[in-house]
Amino acid sequence: MSTIRIDRSGVFKMIDNIKIVAADIDMTLTSKGDGLPQVTKDAFEVLHRNGVKIGLGTGREINDKLRHQGKDWGLSFEFDFVVGMNGGMVLDHDHNDRYWETDMLSREEMKDILEYMLPLVDKYRIGVNCEGNENHNAMYIQGELLESSRRHGFEFVDCTGDVERFCERPTFKFLFRTEAEHEAEVREYFLKKYADKYQIVGTFPGTVEVMHKGIDKGSGLEKYAQWNDIVMENVIAFGDNENDDTMLEYAGWGVCLKDGAEGTKKYANALTDYDCLNGGVGHYLFDHYIAPKGLH
Repeated sequence: MSTIRIDRSGVFKMIDNIKIVAADIDMTLTSKGDGLPQVTKDAFEVLHRNGVKIGLGTGREINDKLRHQGKDWGLSFEFDFVVGMNGGMVLDHDHNDRYWETDMLSREEMKDILEYMLPLVDKYRIGVNCEGNENHNAMYIQGELLESSRRHGFEFVDCTGDVERFCERPTFKFLFRTEAEHEAEVREYFLKKYADKYQIVGTFPGTVEVMHKGIDKGSGLEKYAQWNDIVMENVIAFGDNENDDTMLEYAGWGVCLKDGAEGTKKYANALTDYDCLNGGVGHYLFDHYIAPKGLH
C-alpha cells in the first residue's frame, strides 16, 4: 500500500518507498525538555531496521550533545543525519561525519542589527541571545530564555546594555524572545530595514530568529538527500512551526503536528492525529506507513 500525495497543483503522486524521515525537535518530536515518546522510539527503530535514514531538522546548533541525541533518547542508534541551525549546518553521520555550514554573522553585522533593534529590546525587555560558535551572550535573561539555558545545561552570559560585549564573537543567529502580542511589531520593525539581506522566522509564539537570507531547513534537508543520491519524493518530513515550512514543502510528503501553527499547516500534505506530547510523529508513521507496508 502506498501513501497518496496531492501536490499543490492537484497532481496525484505516489510515495512507494520512504528513504528519509526528517523531524523537527521542539514541539514536534518532544515538548520542550521532555524525552522521546515511546511510540516514536518504536517507529524509528522499525524504520531504521528497514534501512530508512532517520534524522533531525532543528534550529539548534550541531554540538556534541546533538550528535549523540539518539542514544540520549534511548534509541539503539544515533541519528543518520542532523540538519541544524535552521539549515545552516548539515551533518551526515554515515559518511565519516561529512559536514557543511553556512557563513556566520560577523561582529559588524551583529552590532548593526542589535543597535537598530535595541529600542524595542529595551522597551519590552526582550530576551535576546546568540546561538552558534559556542556563543552564549544574552540580554534580559528571564522567562523562556532562562528556561532554555537550564534545559541545555549551560548559563547565558548577561550582556544587558552592553552591545560591544554582546557582539564580541561571530554567531550564526540571534533569537528575540518576547510576548506573543509584540511579535508582529518586532518582525515589522526588523524587516523595515533588513528585508533584503536577512530573514526573520518564528519558532514559538513570541520567539523569532534572525539569520542570513537563503538558509532554511528545506535546503539543508535537500543537501543531505543529494549527498546520498535520494530524491526528495522519497522523503517524509515532520514539523510544527514557521521554521519548518520549507522542510515540509521540499519533502515528498510533509506532515504538520495537529497542534502546530496554522501557517505551517498550509505547507503540509497531512496533519497528525495525535499532538506532540502524545507521540504524533510515531503514531503517524505506524498508521500510514509501517503498518500498511507490513514492516517490523
